[in-house]
Amino acid sequence: MNIYSEPAGPKRRRQAALLELLQAEPLATQQEIVRALRRKGVRSTQVSVSRDIAELGLAKTGGRYQAPSSSDASLDPRSSLRAMVRSAAPAGPNLVVARCSPGAAPRAALAVDELRLEGIVGTIAGDDTVFVAVASKADGERLLRFFR
Repeated sequence: MNIYSEPAGPKRRRQAALLELLQAEPLATQQEIVRALRRKGVRSTQVSVSRDIAELGLAKTGGRYQAPSSSDASLDPRSSLRAMVRSAAPAGPNLVVARCSPGAAPRAALAVDELRLEGIVGTIAGDDTVFVAVASKADGERLLRFFR
């Protein structure tokens, strides 16, 4: 972790809370999002919310922030994860690389983490790619079957 990043746990919790809030109420500004998160007991700043908006691929539609495919966000994590992942392949015995739609990788990584699948060590997300570290080759094969 560098001096400009924050621990993944609080960030992921904040991003999950942000996605929940967007499903529950219209939020038109980043300051409204900060206040709504605060009401949920989640500490945040406008700067962190701005980064979250970019990482989650949120867009302003009809004067409010929305997830690109908000219908997927309301599904259970397994269904939405399968919808976001276009392909997956092993990259050695302890790594699975999942390719997603542009902007969907952070949501896909969050879904993998929330599912708490056995053998998943952790995730790293870019814009359209998720690296999933697995404990063993067998865990990687099981994850690949899950994605298919």
